[in-house]
Amino acid sequence: MIHSTRFGDIDAPESQHIRFPLGIPGFPDAKGFVLLEHRTGSRFRWLQAVDVPALSFVVIDVSTVLPDFPFAEVRRSLACCDLEPDEELAVLAICRIPSPPEEATANFQAPIGIGLRSRRGAQILLHNAGLDMHTPLHLARR
Repeated sequence: MIHSTRFGDIDAPESQHIRFPLGIPGFPDAKGFVLLEHRTGSRFRWLQAVDVPALSFVVIDVSTVLPDFPFAEVRRSLACCDLEPDEELAVLAICRIPSPPEEATANFQAPIGIGLRSRRGAQILLHNAGLDMHTPLHLARR
């Protein structure tokens, strides 16, 4: 059972947990997370920390908004996670969803890569990919 200040108690089996061996930058003690649906039909999901009840991030699957994203570069950067060479990846961007009239943005410069088989991941920094940390989501659809 995972305790969350945002969602209450969450019943998520260990097989659904995602390990971040290095933590998330700024949150080094948060090494376990689960991915939760926001609501049916939504592009957004929640990345909820297992051991830090108040820590959750709104995320979006990068492939749904930037199909030409440098996925190979993400895979190379995930060497620290010991993923299998053929392991399928999920690549997520942390979003900022402010109150209107401000626009929602996503951090495509520092995506989160997750090996779907191993359930291990990391947030990485793509230095030379020409991506931004505050891309308005309406501009991300290419």
